[in-house]
Amino acid sequence: MRICDAKEKLTIADLGERLFPGWQPKNSCRRPWGEDKNPSFSVFDRFQKWKDHATGEGGDAIDFIQRALNLSKPDACRKFLEMAEGPSSNAAEFQLQPQRPADPADSEEKKSKRAAWPKFYRLSDEDRESISRIRSLPIEGLQWAVIDGVLHGVVSVKENAPSWVIVSKCKCNAQARRLDGKPYEHNGQQLKAKTLPGSIAQIPVGNYFDARWSMVVIVEGGPDVLAAYSAIYRLGLLDKVSVCGMLGAGLKIPSNALAAMAGRRVRILQHNDTAGYSAADGWARQLHGCRTKVDIWTPSADGADLNDVFKLAPEAYAQEIGEAFDFAKGGC
Repeated sequence: MRICDAKEKLTIADLGERLFPGWQPKNSCRRPWGEDKNPSFSVFDRFQKWKDHATGEGGDAIDFIQRALNLSKPDACRKFLEMAEGPSSNAAEFQLQPQRPADPADSEEKKSKRAAWPKFYRLSDEDRESISRIRSLPIEGLQWAVIDGVLHGVVSVKENAPSWVIVSKCKCNAQARRLDGKPYEHNGQQLKAKTLPGSIAQIPVGNYFDARWSMVVIVEGGPDVLAAYSAIYRLGLLDKVSVCGMLGAGLKIPSNALAAMAGRRVRILQHNDTAGYSAADGWARQLHGCRTKVDIWTPSADGADLNDVFKLAPEAYAQEIGEAFDFAKGGC
């Protein structure tokens, strides 16, 4: 797609709806990022141009993405084309993406519990910085998990604790962790993560079901889901690799998720521990039965997972991330 065609398809209004839900672009409005007590922002020329009168910044839709996501100009151009061509070009198209159906294990009781979930909200810059600091992950990777509809904010009702939550596309499975990194208290026990009541635990999170991505990585647990998005962002693979996050090592991949990945290139990024080996072997056997080309990558350190790789020294980190995703760049 040419840039000029992409601009006709994807306007600043579309980008704002996707990146900054609730923001209303007008000739006179507040800027979508940062503080702006008085309207000092303008969107004009049929939503093709913008200007921040307080800072003097402005430009077209590509400049808008560059400023909103803190990207270089080349990266902003690439992301703009990806969003115009791909599944997240605007909110209307996003809603028309293939939606994974609810699992047959669902029930009226679970639906009732999910209806009582606290409302999810968009994570603030401060929230993402907190996750970035605790998990040693780049904020840009977290931003793409937000854009993909996987990462949200939620306030745990029982503990009244601000939390980040990983949510499946069908909104039937969700798992939360505290933003301050502390555990939840439950019946005298400390829990690092809490699955929301009524969740169908075996439903994976991520856009693994959309065949417009030719490759899939399967990871275990919320932190590795965020680490996968971060690695995909860092390596420039957002248009090639999607994420399938299993929120538990003892879970099996449901049949409709297996069908969605059939015939595609899949890599399992396992935890380097006994539970991780068992989980990855079981998932690989399931995928082999669907004629899927699948292999397994393991981090080098004992007990490590994909998120732990981001805590390594730069040289070691770059090598391990490159090896983990070499399948997407012509590797084994």
